[in-house]
Amino acid sequence: MSESKRQGWVIQVEPGAGESLGHFLSRFRRENCLSHKTLGEVLGVPTKVVSDWEVPSRRRIPDTAELERLSQLVGIPLSRLREMMPREPLHLQTRLCPACYAENPVHQAGWQQQGVEECDRHQIRLLSACPNCGTGFRTPSLWWNEQCEKCQTALNEMTLNPPVHLGQPGSDAGCH
Repeated sequence: MSESKRQGWVIQVEPGAGESLGHFLSRFRRENCLSHKTLGEVLGVPTKVVSDWEVPSRRRIPDTAELERLSQLVGIPLSRLREMMPREPLHLQTRLCPACYAENPVHQAGWQQQGVEECDRHQIRLLSACPNCGTGFRTPSLWWNEQCEKCQTALNEMTLNPPVHLGQPGSDAGCH
């Protein structure tokens, strides 16, 4: 996991490579014991706005002024925060590559881009549900315990047995 350091009253949280904004904000809030409401008050935005930033499917992204205030608070350059924004078009169902998550337990912004069906690094299909029980993944901002909410399988231990590669027999690529 990324390191944290204290600066003033704020504990700085280092974003992971490719980490999504929603996942980063939830980690920042938890590390600093901040509710959506308190973070909203500090940034001068309504509670619902902060909550929506953590859920990509709500399609609310910070405007320039909000992003600048957020950048100052979290100590992350504006350009880096922009890289963390959801990429359009957006795949609405939360997905992850368990191999990437095992290496670095952060939700990757690229996993949510529509049309991306497999991990470009591991060439395995992105999961949208627990392979053990079939429960769909919650929004990444709620991954505080890093496991399936139903069967408690750790996200970093989820595998496809055997891995299903797109375009090979046994994959459902192209099924509608």
